[in-house]
Amino acid sequence: MPMGKWGTVTEAALHYGITRQRVVRLIAKGAFRGARKIEMPRGAVWLIPYPFARRELRNGRPPKAAEKGD
Repeated sequence: MPMGKWGTVTEAALHYGITRQRVVRLIAKGAFRGARKIEMPRGAVWLIPYPFARRELRNGRPPKAAEKGD
């Protein structure tokens, strides 16, 4: 259970049923807004705002550019 307003990568992974590594990749892509990396005595730790809110990312090819009118 997250403490206060922040949860760890492991807690988010358990919440979504995915691996910790996948959560870190999603943070890098911007799926978890407001995630922060803080320095602790044992090393850096990602903290994710609780309740966990994951944005949907675009999947596949980018949309086709609009054609210019003649």
